[in-house]
Order: sequence, then structure tokens, then C-alpha cells
Amino acid sequence: YDWDVGNEAIADDGSGLRSTVYADAFGEQYIDRAFRRANEADHNAELYYNDYGTENINPKSDAVYALMTRLLDRRVPVNGLGIQSH
Repeated sequence: YDWDVGNEAIADDGSGLRSTVYADAFGEQYIDRAFRRANEADHNAELYYNDYGTENINPKSDAVYALMTRLLDRRVPVNGLGIQSH
């Protein structure tokens, strides 16, 4: 199975995380925690991060790429990126 674990965490202008209860309280670590918990719950699932406005190269797509790079550098179990182009 596939799980959409992270969704639309990056601000539209690419300046960083959107302001949410979790992002404001924990910063980027909330994303790490969500993926690690999902992996613990189902070791066989493919885990994905989704966002929109990333179908072209722009500040937001650069920020999503940077986020994915940091997550993978920290060995967060992310298997893929979903691009919402609707």
C-alpha cells in the first residue's frame, strides 16, 4: 500500500513551512515524526510527500526539493514525491 504522509507543508512562496499548529510547535521535525510513525505502523507501505505548485521550477519547487533532500539526509523513510497538478 501507499500512504500520503506529508501534504502541502511548504508555503506557496517557497519561503519555508506553512504556518500550522504542528509546524509552529515543532518545525520541520513534525514531518520527520509523521513519516517515522507511519513507517512503524506499516513497514511495507510506500510513504509519499505531496504538494502542489511544483510542476515547474520555481521557489516553491526548490523548497520542496530542499525539504526532500533534508529528509533523506536524515534517513527519514520517504519513498516518493507526489506532484499535484490539478
